[in-house]
Amino acid sequence: MRVSKVYTTDVVVAAAGRGKRVGAAQNKLLLNLNQNSDRDEKAGEDKLFGKNVTTLLEYGLKTFQEHPGIRNIFLVVSKEDFQILQPWAEKEGLILVEGGERRQDSVHKALEHIHQHDELPDMVLIHDGARIFCTRDLIDRILDVCRENGSAIPVIPIHDTVRRIRTKQEPSRNWIEKLENSLEKDDLNCELLDRNELFAVQTPQGFRFEDLWEASLKSREENWDVTDDASMLEKMGKSVHPVPGEMGNLKITTAEDLEYARHQFQSSKL
Repeated sequence: MRVSKVYTTDVVVAAAGRGKRVGAAQNKLLLNLNQNSDRDEKAGEDKLFGKNVTTLLEYGLKTFQEHPGIRNIFLVVSKEDFQILQPWAEKEGLILVEGGERRQDSVHKALEHIHQHDELPDMVLIHDGARIFCTRDLIDRILDVCRENGSAIPVIPIHDTVRRIRTKQEPSRNWIEKLENSLEKDDLNCELLDRNELFAVQTPQGFRFEDLWEASLKSREENWDVTDDASMLEKMGKSVHPVPGEMGNLKITTAEDLEYARHQFQSSKL
């Protein structure tokens, strides 16, 4: 009788961000989804997980906590949030990790914790904590493709017209300033791209643990600067396998996103 292999999976949730773009005085993931007011005041430890409080973090983790195929969840948070979250994390069975300077540094710290485990997982999922509407169906798709191919990233089609804007000046993260300066200097190249070939990438992204661990070590050794974890695998010459993502799996980034999240949460309780 043939016995199917049981695959183990750990999850790394990156939750070390701040709340500047949503207009909050703290980590946006610690904001209350039950809050109806547009004013979000900084909450102390006693208010974070009290009565009538459901933080974005709690809500987003629930799907992973209830998934039978997930062994451990490593929650990466900032130094400022570590002490506040530690009692709650222990109660929830989460493994808290202090984050690094960049997102990829934070993920590497979590991978180091996993690597210290006596039994390494077969697979690891890397997830942005700000994507609080990830579903079990999406997790299942990621795990299925990752088991078969060694990696899986969720993608969704881009419906807007997309243009690549290139300038002669040095690359800048401030795209508005870059655009304005280019218009003044008349060194702008505005190129229409075929949106049928373009997709937005989401999380969770799934990988064979050993592959991602090797890529993360290489990234630190050569000081790569990457925007997501799949990019590290590609730099190692490995293929990345896309799977259908979900339109509802948006990343809570702006005040408008937060308002939408609260509306969805309130609607789900009706």
